[in-house]
Amino acid sequence: MSDDHLPKDLTPENLEEIAQQRQRMFTRAFWISLLKGNEGLGDTFWAGNYLAGLFYLGVMIVLLALASFIPIFSPVLSASFVIFGIYLLAVARAVAVAKPKGNAGMTLRVIGVIWTLLGAASVLVYSPYVAGQ
Repeated sequence: MSDDHLPKDLTPENLEEIAQQRQRMFTRAFWISLLKGNEGLGDTFWAGNYLAGLFYLGVMIVLLALASFIPIFSPVLSASFVIFGIYLLAVARAVAVAKPKGNAGMTLRVIGVIWTLLGAASVLVYSPYVAGQ
C-alpha cells in the first residue's frame, strides 16, 4: 500500500506538504499506482474518474471541433470514446481492489465500482454515435 505519502497531520500548518502530495497526481507514477489499485479508495475513485475526465473533456472538445471541419476526425472521436471507456473499466477494477483509508467499508467500494462501471458503459455505448455519420 502506498499510503506512506500522506501527511500525518492535515492541519493548515501542513498545507505546503499537502500541496506537494497533490502535485504527485500529475505524475506518471501516480497513474500507474492508481490503476494498480495501490492508492486509497477515495483517490482512486475521484482522480480515476474525474481528474482523468477533465483531461478527456479537453481532448473531446478539440476532436469535436476538428471533426466538425475535417470529417476524417470523426472516427478518431469515436475511438477516443472507446479508449476512455476501456480506461474507466480499468479504474473500476482499481476501485474494487483499492483500500479505504478510513472507516469506509465495502458499501462505498461497491458504490464506487458500480458508478464507474455505469460511466464506462455510457461512454462505450455512446461511442458509435459520436462520429456524426
